[in-house]
Amino acid sequence: MGAFVELSDPEWAMVEDLFDPPGRRGAPARLPRRQMVDAMLFLARTGIQWRYLPSRYGPWEAVWQQWRRWRDSGVWARAMARLARRIRVNRGRDAEPSMVMIDAQTVRGGRAGPTFHNAGGRGGRTIGTKRSVLIEILGLPLAVEADPAKPHDVRSGQALLTRRLPELPRVQAVVADRGYVGLGKFATKHNLRLDIKQAPPVPPGQKKKFVPIAPLYKVEHIFARLGRWRRLSRCYEGTAASARCWVEVASVGYLFARLRTEPT
Repeated sequence: MGAFVELSDPEWAMVEDLFDPPGRRGAPARLPRRQMVDAMLFLARTGIQWRYLPSRYGPWEAVWQQWRRWRDSGVWARAMARLARRIRVNRGRDAEPSMVMIDAQTVRGGRAGPTFHNAGGRGGRTIGTKRSVLIEILGLPLAVEADPAKPHDVRSGQALLTRRLPELPRVQAVVADRGYVGLGKFATKHNLRLDIKQAPPVPPGQKKKFVPIAPLYKVEHIFARLGRWRRLSRCYEGTAASARCWVEVASVGYLFARLRTEPT
């Protein structure tokens, strides 16, 4: 699953209208849109710098300019949502989920120039970014957000839910760990059920150890899967928008890999 880079013809047909809409106005494209999508997936998977993009994908400047346009217009986010719906339908579920899970991870920054990173995470010692993700019961990423590391998980999670809930009309419940107890008022305001999951108490005389919390371990699984995409090993971006978009690119690659490996 982690080796995925380029799209097949049927895969490209699933998202072609998003990346190359019919009737598009403006100057003719310098490179085929499909080639640029493959280039961006390659960049996300390998983590190479723009200037080292292999020549078979075309001039890196052209790919970079198109990546910026797709980042700003939210094309990768729409592709991610569409693929998640398709997988849900293939698994016999409604295209729209009725429950979402939310969690966040703090990632160390790896940029030398101007950046949006600041100190946060456990103990406030990690200078980087906070990635928040919404997934559904099958472990499919639905939406992501990137913020400076300092804000509390609740603040970042609330911003992500505010932005994405209008696109998820069937959602009735949000599942999270105890770090999101502060979402209670937000959930009440939006007629959502907030389900806080906690690890079972440690019996007397036994050492505390890690215990997966169902179904929240699926969020940790998606973080681990996306972490195999080298562009996400650290946050190398100068803006939160760019950091968010690279998580979306990797999520699209992950979802295509799920489509390849799961029966339809």
